[in-house]
Amino acid sequence: MKAFFLLALLLIAPVIHNKITLDELDKVEGLYGVVVLKDDQTIFKKFYNEQTDTTLFNIYSETKSIMAILVGIAIDKGYIKSADQPIADFFPQLLNDTNKAKQLITIKHVMDQTSGLPVYEWPVTDWAASTNPTNFLLSKPLEYKPGTIWEYNTAATHLLSGIVSTATKMETRAFADEYLFKPLGITNYQWAKRKDGFYDGGGGFLFMRTEDMAKIGNLLVHKGKLKNQQLISEKWVNQLFTHDGKQMIAWGLKGSVYGYCCYEAKYEGQVVNFAQGYAGQFLYIIPGLKTVIAVNHDGSVPNANNQSRIFTEQYFPIIFNKVK
Repeated sequence: MKAFFLLALLLIAPVIHNKITLDELDKVEGLYGVVVLKDDQTIFKKFYNEQTDTTLFNIYSETKSIMAILVGIAIDKGYIKSADQPIADFFPQLLNDTNKAKQLITIKHVMDQTSGLPVYEWPVTDWAASTNPTNFLLSKPLEYKPGTIWEYNTAATHLLSGIVSTATKMETRAFADEYLFKPLGITNYQWAKRKDGFYDGGGGFLFMRTEDMAKIGNLLVHKGKLKNQQLISEKWVNQLFTHDGKQMIAWGLKGSVYGYCCYEAKYEGQVVNFAQGYAGQFLYIIPGLKTVIAVNHDGSVPNANNQSRIFTEQYFPIIFNKVK
């Protein structure tokens, strides 16, 4: 009986990994924090350049991926019909626009960066400075027929926050708190609104702990399930991470594609899904290895794009080799 009991414990016990060493990261310029989870265990956590595990980091465009998760939860709960629902259902001013093609824009077009709306990018734009960024953008002429041309567009992605807020009759932050953040134990973060009254949905106004981003990544490793609670439907997680119909891009891991506000690449035979923000904010999800890598960098450096590229090309491979 005793032998049977010990065998049962071994079968149900979580896989335990020794902590990995990543001394190579000590020399990375501008690095602020790295957290690595494998099989639900934290196997590496370290902060650099006087940062700590309580520091809130600007996650920039990783905000887009969080918004895609929130859209999915809103669909799961019946607030939004589907990703193919026209955004005019949430912004009725489009129904009176003389350019009727705007009524063809769907939520999926916004998440895929194919809305056809003009591009306004961070940090300083007429869009961001306007008294109502949502109305400012939607009043502009379409540049392309929706769904035809890919252009990375932070201003358009911000519309997702307005969609979630309007559909659920909750502010985006309150919706995120109730259905995503609080169930994961995420309570310490900062999120500001744009001048239109919607919490930022495109990036630059959401600050989070590296460990909390890793929690979100681990939820996705588990197909949206937290213990016995399905926070995000498996169907939506699969949709976020599907390869079909995604756009090849020129940054990120080699061969990366983009769609539904998420990136995907193949690396040494493993599918890597990831969120990426300005200046080297990363959330890598490697389902086949049950691994999450959350990374934050200094966003104030003048060489932000180079900082991202160096980490992707030189240091992601080092971490990957330690967890594979």
